[in-house]
Amino acid sequence: MTIQRLPPLNALRTFEVATRHMSFRNAADELCITSTAVSHRIKALEEWLGVKLFNRLTRSLQLTKEGEVYAPIIRQAFELLSSGSNALKNSNDGGDLIISSTMSFASNWLTPRLPGFYNQHEEFAIRVEASDDPVNLARTNIDVAIRYGEGGYDGLHSQMLFTDLVAPVCTPDLAKKLSDPADLAGVTRFNYYWPGFNERDPGWQKWFTAAGLPDIELGSSPVFSEEHMVLSEAIAGRGVALVGIVAAADAIQRGALVCPFSVALENRSYYFACQPQALKLRKVTAFRNWIISEATRFDDFVEGHPQMQFDNIQRSEDLQ
Repeated sequence: MTIQRLPPLNALRTFEVATRHMSFRNAADELCITSTAVSHRIKALEEWLGVKLFNRLTRSLQLTKEGEVYAPIIRQAFELLSSGSNALKNSNDGGDLIISSTMSFASNWLTPRLPGFYNQHEEFAIRVEASDDPVNLARTNIDVAIRYGEGGYDGLHSQMLFTDLVAPVCTPDLAKKLSDPADLAGVTRFNYYWPGFNERDPGWQKWFTAAGLPDIELGSSPVFSEEHMVLSEAIAGRGVALVGIVAAADAIQRGALVCPFSVALENRSYYFACQPQALKLRKVTAFRNWIISEATRFDDFVEGHPQMQFDNIQRSEDLQ
C-alpha cells in the first residue's frame, strides 16, 4: 500500500493539543512554544487541507464541522502511535517499572509496602510517580496506575483493590476527652479538601449528619490540600483529622492514632489499572499479583483491628 503525502507532523500534533485545550495559549504552554507559533501551525494545516478547522472567536475557539470530524481521527492516530511505541519500547520487559499513584496513597500506603515487592523481584527497577493529576496511560511511559475513583476506566484493564472509609482520627490522649460525637464541635478539626473536591466527597458536615447531628453548628477549621499534612497535625496532637482509613491505618496500627467513634463514611475505591497489552509484560503481572495480594491482606487487617470496627457506615454521596 502506498502512503499518500501527509500534513506536517508538528502541525497535526499542534492541532490535537489545541482541540483538547480549546485554547491556543494553553496548547502553547503544553508544547513549549508561543501562541503565535500555534496559530501559524494551525493555519498551515488548514491551508494544506484546504478547509477551516477552527472558528476564532473573540475570547474562545470553536471547531468547525470539518474540525469536529477531523479531531477524533487525529487524536486516535496519536494514541495509536503512543501505544505502539510504548509497547515496542517495553516489549523486552526491560526498563523501570513505572507506577503512577495519588500522593496520599503513595506516601501512606504504597511506599511502606514496596520493599516487599522488590525483595521478591530484584530484577525490576521501580519508579513511583506521585501526582493527584489524572494520567493518560496511552500517552505516557507509565506501566501501571493506582486510581482513586469509581471504576469503569474505558480502554484499560482495571481491578478494584479496596474501598476507602473516612473517619475522624486523633491521638489516644485527645480521644479520652471525647465522649460523644458532639464533642468534636468544640475541638480543632482538620479538613482535607483536595483540588477535585465536590459535593459528593466526604466532609465534616456529612460526618456529623451520619453521626445523627445534621444541624450541629460548626465553626471554621484549618483546610489542607494534602492528606499527609492533615495526618501529621493529628499525630502531633493538635486536633482531630477526618481522613481515609487507608492513609491512617499504619498510624493506627502503631498506636499513634485512634478512631474515637464508630461512624464512618464510605468513599471511593482504589483500583489497579494498566493498558491491556501491558499485561503481557512480566514486570506488570508481577506487580499486579503482588498489590492484589497486599490489598487482600490489608482488608483482612482492617476488618480484624478493633480500632477500625465501624458499626455505622454511610455512603458519602447519600448525605446532604
